[in-house]
Amino acid sequence: MNIEIIYQNIRSQGGRITKIRDALIKIMLEDDCLISSSKLLLCLKKSKLEPNRSTIYRELQFLSKNNIITKNIIAGNNYYEINLHHKNLVNISLGSCKKRKQKCVNNNCHHELNNKHHHHHHLVCLECNSIIKVEMENHLEKQEQKLAKKNKFNIVNHSLDFYGYCQKCQAQLKL
Repeated sequence: MNIEIIYQNIRSQGGRITKIRDALIKIMLEDDCLISSSKLLLCLKKSKLEPNRSTIYRELQFLSKNNIITKNIIAGNNYYEINLHHKNLVNISLGSCKKRKQKCVNNNCHHELNNKHHHHHHLVCLECNSIIKVEMENHLEKQEQKLAKKNKFNIVNHSLDFYGYCQKCQAQLKL
């Protein structure tokens, strides 16, 4: 993985590599699952960095504004992904996700890495807010290309989420 590509992108947009920014990027690169802002804060504290929540949100806003990460809204919550669709970032290779399912808490920001070559979507449980990553077949990508061509539109990203009830909640709710 070449983290320098991300740093060069930040610098080219007038940004600095602060300790907090550096740590956030490294944490997100280490684990490509959903990461809540609370978990990011805990990880930073373990690294002997103790920023307050507003600092983390400002850093996420900076990274989002400068196209380093993208923001998605899933089940009313904000999620961020490192933007590997950006032309300068596509060479970064990521490890596989350690956890395929991650709970998300209402009104909590979550952060996730996004690998262009492993684009995924989500199954979101309306009861417990668990989120499961799912891979879609190539026909969805072909539909996206046809849609872009037909409308003469340059699609740079998309988000597709399915809402319903996980197996555990179906049993509890007797669905």
